[in-house]
Amino acid sequence: MAEEDTARIAVIGAGLAGLLCARRLQDAGLHPVVFEKSRGLGGRLATRRAEDNRAFDHGAQYITARSPGFRALLESARQAGSADLWRPRLAPGTDGRGEDWMVGAPAMNALVRPLAEGLDIRQQSQVTALRRAPGGWCLEGLDDEAGRPFDAVVCAVPAPQAQTLAAEEAALAEHLAAVRIAPCWALMVTFSGAFDAGFDACRPDGEAPAWIARNASKPGRAANRDTWVVHAGPEWSGENLELEREEAAARIAALLPVAFGRNLPPIDHAVAHRWRYALTTAPLGRPYLASADRSLLIGGDWCLGARVECAYESGDAMAAALLERFGLERLDR
Repeated sequence: MAEEDTARIAVIGAGLAGLLCARRLQDAGLHPVVFEKSRGLGGRLATRRAEDNRAFDHGAQYITARSPGFRALLESARQAGSADLWRPRLAPGTDGRGEDWMVGAPAMNALVRPLAEGLDIRQQSQVTALRRAPGGWCLEGLDDEAGRPFDAVVCAVPAPQAQTLAAEEAALAEHLAAVRIAPCWALMVTFSGAFDAGFDACRPDGEAPAWIARNASKPGRAANRDTWVVHAGPEWSGENLELEREEAAARIAALLPVAFGRNLPPIDHAVAHRWRYALTTAPLGRPYLASADRSLLIGGDWCLGARVECAYESGDAMAAALLERFGLERLDR
């Protein structure tokens, strides 16, 4: 089949849901084009790098798997060296829930890079709106995509962003508006001297901080400098959502001695990052939303919950729906 006869699919968002969906579609013979507004891949499967080879997994901290398909994906990544088990020392009272904790190696987004290989990915390309046009969909905000419309669109971004992009799809607006996603302020911090906190992961009894992790304890991370990631809880993050980054960093850092339960060495690096859409508190309740003609699919982890596996399940389901629509069979089974 000539390329001009192949259905063109736009995938908006290069997190796990979007990349997995695009991978399934391309493997089955379609031509997905992935548009990502940022420079990186993986969404909240993210690692921030600083000087002196310091790295901070400031988004998702670890991954658990319950479904056979997601377990198989993680095991394949582990065998390829792009994922490994994290067995942190847990602070007293921190529940490990009896599940294996997996992380990307040497960075969290290493988990999605194999999915991205060979895909047509346009980074730093922000779609501002979706418009129906004769023959398909036009993506606004992209000067180089003013030609042939896309036959279908997969929108794999947080629900509030999807609601903005698909504002003309009134039938979907009510469902998107009902989804609730809490924010999270993340602090990336190092200290001027080494110290043993007595744990590698801790869930303090409070909203700020609500999670502390020693990043260097994760496999594949450089151990020459201890790096710590601190997450504020959803309530604190919501109340302080519009702080400047410097102020958010200072306020969280001031609470660290109490959270660690000890005196700390002086801080020599403290940078905050705001995840505006971090933790799903009221999910959609199904793997994706679809327009009446099923040419627009909207999904992501927020459809099913707050776990990384929810993004996998949503992306997988959207790919299956589109392959059925175009009469193709998936090749990963």
